[in-house]
Order: sequence, then C-alpha cells, then structure tokens
Amino acid sequence: MADHDEEKRATFLMEATLGATYIVRQLLADLPIPVDVPDLVGDSGMDREALLSLDRARTLIDYEPISEAMKEAYKDLILEWITTYELLVIRKIAGPAPWRLDTAEYALARVAALAEMIETDQVEDDDES
Repeated sequence: MADHDEEKRATFLMEATLGATYIVRQLLADLPIPVDVPDLVGDSGMDREALLSLDRARTLIDYEPISEAMKEAYKDLILEWITTYELLVIRKIAGPAPWRLDTAEYALARVAALAEMIETDQVEDDDES
C-alpha cells in the first residue's frame, strides 16, 4: 500500500513538474526581451536539448532590462524547476528514498511561489524593502 501511494505521489509530482514547464516558458516569453525556450517534452519524453536551452536562459536573464531582484527571481525559478525535475529522474534511476519525493515537492512549491511572485510583480529589490 505504501509503495502504491509513493508511486501515485511520484506520478503526480512528475505531471505537475511537466505542467509547470508551460508556466516557466510563458514567464520567459513575457520578458521585455522575450526568451523562447522550446517545449521541454517531446514525443519521446524530455527533450535534452530543450532542457539545456532552459539552463542557457539563465544567462540571457542578465541582459533583460528588469531589476536585479527580478533577474534573480527568474534564475531561481529556472533552477528550482530543474531541481524538481532532476530529483524525480534520480528517483527513477536510483530508486525510492524517503527524502526524494519530499524534496521534489518542496522544490516544486518554490517554483509555484516564485512564479506567482514574478506574475504579480511582488519581487522587491533589497534596497526597496
């Protein structure tokens, strides 16, 4: 029963993580200088080149005409998404461990929080607080 629940949770987290790619891609496309990241999921699963392009987007953020705090929020958003995805892949390869799903879920919550902060312009510079 516990194994079944863990598998259901892992499936849910992977679906939510893949769904979050659309939010991340849209936020990047909405930047003043739009960053176009290809669809990360292809017919045969995760597209490695698209995943690498998402990582390269972190560098492009530095050239955006937005505040430093907003740049950091975008970079953190990308890293948190990659962290979530990588943890779920590691779980598939290395097998279940008590912390893997918890950590992936926590990282996905950070993706959601950062996305909301970016969308609602709630990211503040340190000197503005």
